[in-house]
Formats: sequence, C-alpha cells, structure tokens
Amino acid sequence: MEQSDEGLMRAVAAGDERAFRRLVDRHGPKLRSIAGQFLDAGEADDAVQEALIGLWRHASRFDPTKATLSTWLYRIVVNRCIDIRRRRLRWPWSPLDEAEGVASADIAADRTLSGVETLRNVQAVIAALPPRQRMALMLATVGDRSAEEIAALLNISRAAAEQLIARARRSVRAVMREPADGSDRV
Repeated sequence: MEQSDEGLMRAVAAGDERAFRRLVDRHGPKLRSIAGQFLDAGEADDAVQEALIGLWRHASRFDPTKATLSTWLYRIVVNRCIDIRRRRLRWPWSPLDEAEGVASADIAADRTLSGVETLRNVQAVIAALPPRQRMALMLATVGDRSAEEIAALLNISRAAAEQLIARARRSVRAVMREPADGSDRV
C-alpha cells in the first residue's frame, strides 16, 4: 500500500531518507516540468533542487491543513523560478529542439513544415506572454493545477487566476487560427 504524502512528510521530518526519496520520485518530475517551462535546463534543475532541499530541511513546517504537499512544493518552485528570473532579468523559453522530428515520415513535407511552423509560432506566443500569464498557463496545463490552486500559488484571487489563464489561452488560440503562410483561411 502506498503511503500518503502526509505520512511521508512526517517520516521526512523525523529524518527518514527513504521517505524523502519517495517524495522526490513522486513529485520531482512534475516540479521539473514546471520549472523547465520558465528556465533553462540547468536553472530548472537548480530551482527544483533548492525546493527539495527546503522540503528536507523544513519538513516539520509543512501543515497539511493549509495546503497539499504538491501545492506547497509548486509554490516553492514558482518562487525559486521568480527569484532566478529576477537575478538575470529575463525569462527564456526552452527551444523546441526536436520540432523537426515531430511529424512522422509518412506525412507530406508541406504539412510537416506547416506543423513545425505552427509549433514555433505557439512557442513564440507563449514566450511573449506576460510572466504571470505564462506561469498560470503552465501551471494549468503542465502542472494540471486548478484555478484555486493557481490562485494560491501566485497569491492572487481565483478570478484573477482564471483571467490570466483565459488571456493566455486566447493568445495561443489566435496563433493556432492563423495560417503559417500568412494567407487567409477560408
């Protein structure tokens, strides 16, 4: 039977390294995915590592009546990403290095190029979103967080979180409707 996050946190607070490893295995990949949407690979790894070190050092501070462990960890990672961004005064988007390989060989070349172009356009739109919109969108899509959780993570109201997500999605949808060659679709 799988132990709950709350039980594992009690064990971590008591110094149990195996419980810590289980939490890292359970939450690490999603934390890395979120951080990787905002920072380059090395910085994302640093942000997650700092969050997990904080979890180890301050496990006794975790209060399950205030938030779930995943929400608590997401907040720590979000704060680390913001801190790293402030340090370097820019927020790059990870390139789509594998974009050329997205389409299979049996798809026509023009369709493949159009798909790659669309992916690049969407990437550019997401990269150009205001940081809070981008963060809300990534937390909603990659992090699978609800508007309430995003509001708590970003320290804003639920309505504000919903607006950030809606604006970001509208921006991305607008690019998805535009033809890659600049012509009008019929």
